[in-house]
Amino acid sequence: MHAPIRTVIFDFEGTLVDFQWRLAEAEAELRAAFAQQGYAVEGNYARMWNLAADRAMAPDRIDALRRALYPVYDRWDGDALTRWSARAGAAALLQRLAERGVAAALVSNIGRTALDAALVRFGLRDRLRRVVSRDDVTRLKPHPQGVAIALAATNTPPDQALFVGDSLADVHAARAAGLRVAIIRGGEAPETDFVAAPPDWLITRLDEVAGLI
Repeated sequence: MHAPIRTVIFDFEGTLVDFQWRLAEAEAELRAAFAQQGYAVEGNYARMWNLAADRAMAPDRIDALRRALYPVYDRWDGDALTRWSARAGAAALLQRLAERGVAAALVSNIGRTALDAALVRFGLRDRLRRVVSRDDVTRLKPHPQGVAIALAATNTPPDQALFVGDSLADVHAARAAGLRVAIIRGGEAPETDFVAAPPDWLITRLDEVAGLI
């Protein structure tokens, strides 16, 4: 028997809104920017950051890395912000969770500036107990740091939380933090990507989340 779910932690882009990051162009620019700082890193935008942060190690070096690289991440966030649309039923789901006494939080690899602007635009900000952005962590998902922050902020044991996302990074972050995870189709990753790392649930619409609680 699973413990009842007291908190739902959401990803943002691809989950509460559609996925609009221009991955190929952004990751090419980021790879070059990391190289200019002396970090030869490969992989996607999150893996590049985590590898560089692991090598930087010391807080002052990570701060220097942020100053050099976050403007690039922020610019691509801002580009996506111009095109984001809320997923159907996003605000209604958060309202329904609140009415049922279930806390909602958010953990995103998007930076705070674009994230806050989008949450206000779509009427989602006041419905979230805690918002964890790229600016609040030293490691991005699939690292579980942001999920752990959200759990602590909502005083929720991992077995009483559900993570809802759209990518393999979300599955890995949730699993590493000890959470059950639901993946919504049509986000960053195609359904075939989850064969080797299946979530607990694959859903098509956000309103299905209420039925998992």
